[in-house]
Amino acid sequence: MTQVLVLGLMLACAAVPFAVLTGLMRAGQSGLTLTIIAVIGAIFVILIYASGRPFGIDPVFAMSVAMLACIPALLGSTAGALLGWLLRRQDDRRIKKMLR
Repeated sequence: MTQVLVLGLMLACAAVPFAVLTGLMRAGQSGLTLTIIAVIGAIFVILIYASGRPFGIDPVFAMSVAMLACIPALLGSTAGALLGWLLRRQDDRRIKKMLR
């Protein structure tokens, strides 16, 4: 049962940024999209740093959050941003073709 909960948590951590950033990129908000990806990456780096140094966070907790939440969120957000960018390009080409 624990494996199912961990898998569900990882899928949720990947699916939410995927959906949000796909929508943002399709709407043309690339700056906000890159900012969100940078913030997730910064949280990941801070947690990795905290797992190896006396930083005030339990090292096991920091590493588990980094691996179970941040990595899927980074992968989901990157994939969502790429998909949104590709869909935006396709929409732009379709509009240009219609205007001709």
